[in-house]
Formats: sequence, structure tokens, C-alpha cells
Amino acid sequence: MKKNRILSLILVCITSVLCITCVDDADFKVPESLGNEENEAVNKILDSISVGTLQLKTIQELKELYVIGNDPLEVVSDIVVKGYVVSSDKTGNFYKEFYMQDAPENPNSGIRVSLNLLDSYNKFNIGREIYIRLKGLYVGETNSGDGIVTIGGKVSASNLSEIENVTTNQIPNHIFRTTTTETIVPKLMDFARINETHIGTFISLENVFFDAKLAGKSFVDPIEDFDTQRKIQTCLGLGYDDLLLETSSFSSFSNETLPEKAGVINAIVSKDFGGSFIVLNLNDSNDVFMTEDRCTPLSIADYTTILLEENFDNESGDIDVLNWINYRDIGTKSWRSYTDTYSQSKAARINSISSGDENTVTWLITKAINLETTSQEFLSFETSNSFANGSNLEVLISTDFDGNENNINSASWNILPAKIVSDGQDYRDWIHSTYIDLSNYSGTAYIAFKYTGNGNASFDGTYELDNVIINAK
Repeated sequence: MKKNRILSLILVCITSVLCITCVDDADFKVPESLGNEENEAVNKILDSISVGTLQLKTIQELKELYVIGNDPLEVVSDIVVKGYVVSSDKTGNFYKEFYMQDAPENPNSGIRVSLNLLDSYNKFNIGREIYIRLKGLYVGETNSGDGIVTIGGKVSASNLSEIENVTTNQIPNHIFRTTTTETIVPKLMDFARINETHIGTFISLENVFFDAKLAGKSFVDPIEDFDTQRKIQTCLGLGYDDLLLETSSFSSFSNETLPEKAGVINAIVSKDFGGSFIVLNLNDSNDVFMTEDRCTPLSIADYTTILLEENFDNESGDIDVLNWINYRDIGTKSWRSYTDTYSQSKAARINSISSGDENTVTWLITKAINLETTSQEFLSFETSNSFANGSNLEVLISTDFDGNENNINSASWNILPAKIVSDGQDYRDWIHSTYIDLSNYSGTAYIAFKYTGNGNASFDGTYELDNVIINAK
């Protein structure tokens, strides 16, 4: 959903003395069977895959061929990708594009297809199984650096770093639908776990509501020409977490009033026009079900016991907090002290820039935390970055680690549902993790901040960490 002009389609009704024939696009039916020619083309693709003359790749494998921010990649190999359509332009909230994911339920990856076709829902309906023959097409971004990996038809003449739509003439030779239409089941997600890997997939969020300040407002601000972002929230422990729902001014539900209660939103994960932050896009306002009472976060005043608190203000050089572990698992880069120019505060920092290392894995592990003396605990921290660039930061917990760095990899580590700063976030911003409930864990625990990167400029991003705290009662 980009800031393009959307041209109105005018259906011309031919009136005669005897009758009036006028077809509205809302009356179009999704074809149950395909024409012989299209059936034959799909069968040829399936036969070629079975004999090995065409190679079937997953959506994730295709996306890994392209590095975000690089020039478009022309596909020169005989490869095919398969997916199931999860978006619809029927309400006007998508324009000359559709998203598809790799499975009707519990998908691993999704991708955008940019194509020069209006009302594509009449052909590529939600749930439709699609095969795309990629040789001669491009993988890249329609807006360079926005982080949305897209299949397109050609490189933009005005910007060689961007791709344009699969053309009308290309569509019949590259994008093939089968007779199969599956029911798409939205993937239930934790709010804080949503990240760039989910772009292009259809998800479901529970116990969410629109910001109270939006009461009485519509999905789209009437002064906006293109898109409007509205904040949705949920309660997470001692506070709120939030995301943005983005709606096109050209959508048929743009003037509908936002619900004031709480409930469920089913939407496609995407990013805003500039690629700065993740947004959700609706197929239809009927994917918003909000009839329940809004929640209220727990009171932080009841959680005055501090089990852990570290702001790295006393650090310099390599991080060396008492009883913490700064461990280089692979490579030569350690967590180091860093002074943020904008906040004038010290933090811990990790990257693999100019390391020369093929791979980097570095752990920063807290001291032992006793979870037996309190009834409920919440972890929180803040992260910032300078172009995460394909590198990765995870937050883990272990209750069987013994504190010996030689046993880090033999211990059991569970990923915590923390919000980590995203690739496109402005480097001056600090992102709160939300409050992560640790009450399901007992005994002695360790929290680990695990960085993965390498010396490649496309995967050597920088993360900063600050204000690690565990509140308990």
C-alpha cells in the first residue's frame, strides 16, 4: 500500500430502449475453474518441477537471495516460488499488489508481489494457490530501503535501486494460479514478537484496542491524501505495548469510526512507506472484532522489589559488570561501553563492523537471579541501533545454566517475547522492550542478550542496550 494515485475505474453502462446492461465489479465472481490454457500452464510447471527442469524454492529461500538496500536482483535461473494469497484489493486498501505466504496456516514467510493489475482480487483471491515462474523477473524493493522484499517485473528507469510492477504482458507468462483456494487461518501472535520476518504474513492479535485518544475518529484522518496510521495497544504486564495500523485514504472503510472497545485484529504485517517501522494493513474492517472491555496494566507501584538493575553508567571499554559474563562465542567482537550522544547516557554496545570475522556470536549474560523469593517478576530494558543490517539480537532465559561460560552452549535457553529495535528505526530512538513476564520460571535464572552477525557489510549492524531491570513483588 504505497502513496500512489489510484485511478477510478468507470464501468460504462450501455443503455438501449429494450434493456440496460450494467455490471458492477462487486458482482464479479471468483472463477471456480480455470481456462484450459491456464490449466495446461500450471500442469507444465508442476511437471517441470517433478523432473527437475524447474527448481521450486520457498518464499524464505527466495527472500534470502536479496539483501535489503541493495540493487534489485534479476532472476536468471529457472526457479519457481509457491504461495497462497493473503491480501485483497477489493476494498481499496491495497493497490496493484498482493501479499502471499508459504502456507495457509502457521506460515514461516511472506512476500509482496507488485503487478500492474487493478481489481486483482477477481483473479488472485485470498487463499488462491499461486506459482510464480521467476526467470526474467526481479526481487528487490519498490521503495529502496523500505525493507519490504518484493517480486517485480523490471528495474525502475528513474531509480536503478528500485523495481516496478510485473507488467500486464508479463503476468500471463509468470504468475499462475491453480484451482486450489485454501482457507487462510491468521497466525496468532504475541504483540512484542512481531518483527520484519513476519512481513507479508496474515496474523491475529488478541486483547487489543485503539488508543483512547482516538475515540470518535475514523480509520483515516480526513485531511490525509494517502495513508493514516492509528495506534493500537495491548496491556503487557506493567504497561502497554503498541503497533500502528495503516489504512489507505482510498479504502472503502476509510470513514468508518474506530471501535472503542477491545478485541481481535486480523491483518497483514508490512512497513510504512519509508520503511521506518512495522505497520499492519487490513483487508477489510470486518477483520476488526472489538466488543470486549479494555484491559488495564498492572500497577508498577506493587512491584517495588528490584531483582536486577543495570544501566552501564560505570562501564568503560569491554563491559565488565560484576558477576555478568561478556562472552565471545564466535569471532573477536565483545560487548563494549558506549556513550549515546543524544541521551548523554552510557550503554552497552555490540556490532561486527570491520571485524574481518566470517561469523560473530557474542553473549552478554546477567548475574544469577533468584526467582524463588518473589511471586511475579517482569523484565524490561531498552535497545537502539545503527542499522541492524541483517544482524540479530535475541533475549534468552535459562534456569539450568550454571554460570560457567564454558557451559553456555550446553544449557537450555528459551527466547523471551521482548520487543527489540527494528532495522529501520531511527538511530536516535530507544525502544522499550515492554514488560516480559518471568513468573512461569522458577529457581535460579540467567538472562542473556545474544548478538549474531558477521563482517559482511550487509550483516554487521550495531545494537545498543541500556536500563536492564527486573521488577518483582
